[in-house]
Amino acid sequence: MFLNLKNEAGRLKISTIKFRLYFALLHEIDVENFPKAVDSTIASNVLLPGKQHHVFDAKVNTINPTGAAGQSQGTVTLTLQPQVEGFSKGVLGFIYRLNGERIIVIWEDCRSGKMFIAGSPCSGGLLVSITNLGKMDDGLYGAVLEMKGSDCPDPFYFYEGPILLEEPEAIPANATTFALTESFQYQLSNNTSATTLTDISGVTDDHAGRIIELIGGGVSFPTTIEPSEKFFLRNGVPWIGTQGSKITFQIVKTGATAYVFFEINRS
Repeated sequence: MFLNLKNEAGRLKISTIKFRLYFALLHEIDVENFPKAVDSTIASNVLLPGKQHHVFDAKVNTINPTGAAGQSQGTVTLTLQPQVEGFSKGVLGFIYRLNGERIIVIWEDCRSGKMFIAGSPCSGGLLVSITNLGKMDDGLYGAVLEMKGSDCPDPFYFYEGPILLEEPEAIPANATTFALTESFQYQLSNNTSATTLTDISGVTDDHAGRIIELIGGGVSFPTTIEPSEKFFLRNGVPWIGTQGSKITFQIVKTGATAYVFFEINRS
């Protein structure tokens, strides 16, 4: 039996606020020139030239940064335990790659927009391990990761530097639908006439729970998304894809071959 979102949207257990993680493997970090914190803030890029951040969306309330007293006086050991749900094949493969690696991670509270960075060279990065993998309590496939640092006097800072991501998938002008790929972000165009996005094709069971983000590119004719049987928008408010605006969806399965896109954030 599948949930009828049209009739039961009020009871749907989907978080509207999530935490986003941007991270890089320790060998992708410019360790020799790692910036010094000013006013407890890192405000510049920490990556080597040509490197980019990887990105995960974590289930709400699963970041929970926990700092315990380190073995050395005046130090703290930081632990993060994010739960990632609805991953693609590419994300699952990257989770396997991360297991046992050391990383630097930036986490963002999507509600406040504040970002924090942890895993500086002081702590030798955060060691990643998989603590749970498979179907989670809500039936979606996912993973629980532990990211644990070494003893350090300053385990994390505020982060106000740039986020460097791979180029988003480009969507042609005037497109009313487009095909889902392995990409996380999709760049909409400035259209030549009024355009409404009505669907995203190519969705399968493997994509259920996955997070995708659309980036607006419109000036004179931005792409619009209206509330519909395919797009469930928070409070039923249409989204207008003006240049630089963003909307994030979680893919939800509603029938044997039926899927919808449920808004979890916009900016």
